[in-house]
Amino acid sequence: MNLSFFLFFAFVVISLILFRFQRKKYAFHRKRTDLLTNLPNRRSLEQFIEARTTPLNLPIAVVVIDLDNFNWINEKYGYESGDSVLVEFSERLAFSAPAHSLAARIEGNKFALAIPGTYSREEIQTMLTDQFLSLQSPFYISGAPVHLTFSAGVSLAPEDGRNGHTLLLHAERALRHVKHHGKNNLVLYNTSFQRQDLELQLAMSFRSALQNGEFFLCYQPKLSIHSGKADSVEALIRWNSPVHGTVSPALFIPVAEKNGFIFDLTKWILQEACRQMKKWSETNHTFQRVAVNISAPLFLSDRLPEMIRDILHDCKLDARFLELEITETAVMEDFQNACRIITLLKKEGITISLDDFGTGVSSLTHLKNLPIDTLKIDKSFINEVHTSFEDKALVEMIIQLANLFGLSVTAEGVEKQEQLNVLLKLGCDSIQGYLISRPELPDVLDAYFTEKKYGS
Repeated sequence: MNLSFFLFFAFVVISLILFRFQRKKYAFHRKRTDLLTNLPNRRSLEQFIEARTTPLNLPIAVVVIDLDNFNWINEKYGYESGDSVLVEFSERLAFSAPAHSLAARIEGNKFALAIPGTYSREEIQTMLTDQFLSLQSPFYISGAPVHLTFSAGVSLAPEDGRNGHTLLLHAERALRHVKHHGKNNLVLYNTSFQRQDLELQLAMSFRSALQNGEFFLCYQPKLSIHSGKADSVEALIRWNSPVHGTVSPALFIPVAEKNGFIFDLTKWILQEACRQMKKWSETNHTFQRVAVNISAPLFLSDRLPEMIRDILHDCKLDARFLELEITETAVMEDFQNACRIITLLKKEGITISLDDFGTGVSSLTHLKNLPIDTLKIDKSFINEVHTSFEDKALVEMIIQLANLFGLSVTAEGVEKQEQLNVLLKLGCDSIQGYLISRPELPDVLDAYFTEKKYGS
């Protein structure tokens, strides 16, 4: 009796131990495995990569794969059929994976491979292209063949990253590049993809940045050589983002132009600049005009004249206080349309400057027929005007050309007294640059004005 009880008790204890062990084993399995495909999940993948990179610095290739247009399967055949395709794709992927590698499902219709070993970029491209052929066979849904394509991004350790997080991040960046450029391809990570990601993030932040007041204007004075006064300023936009930090206009302006946000952004700049100019005009300030840069997409649209008319009306600002700077490239993109728009703006009483002159391809005939007021000589010609005979001759020629056509001339990027001395002798009308002032907030410029640092 005692022996029987002991054996029964031992059986119960052992069963409990085995049950708890199986539960732990199942829980461990669930944490590391994708339940639909039974492949390792993202967590297992990261641990697999990390074990070979961070402590050992061993080479490994990380491949992230996405089934193109997979939502179409779910919508046309239903989610159950979509799941069956994912299961079959996972089986094909695991079967075609190189020895000692790990195939994983990391989310939705996105899979990954981690392939230990040393590979050149050409070798991994060739190897994966060959091995992925088996993945391209048709899938059968309800007896009908369905052909799916897939896109893949690849990163290599150690050149593209030395830990699992970075390698996966870069492989996914390469994948996004493929998805944005036609899909159905395999691409290795390139450092330029990081900039593309940043540009995408900036584009997605524009609206909220404008609403949250992250953009602001600084103003850079232009000094009239004839009067010795800073009689106008150029409005220059700045962006201080809580997410991206200080973002250079050289980076975010092209992105804004590319995605169409430049229209709203320029409208805001014009509104802010005109409001500030209205304040200056009411205080007998030395600044008699504010200049705003207009990008080619907006300048060549019919929206600009009406937009400016409305802004001037809302700000109760006379048009003579506003100057628009347009680039030579924008004018030459559509010369007839440019002339038409400039004529409309000039009828309102607005001053027009041709910015970055000398960097474009405008002919003398075009310049003669262009109804503008000012030529702004590009900084690239001013940098060495005091040391280079060629640059000095070019600047002199531009000034003489402007005089011939009755245009004033502003030299950009003047930073040295020696440059100013040459420009004085050549008959330049006004200058702009760090020699006079960096772009500053209105309060700073007002303080300078009070101290008569810009003349009075």
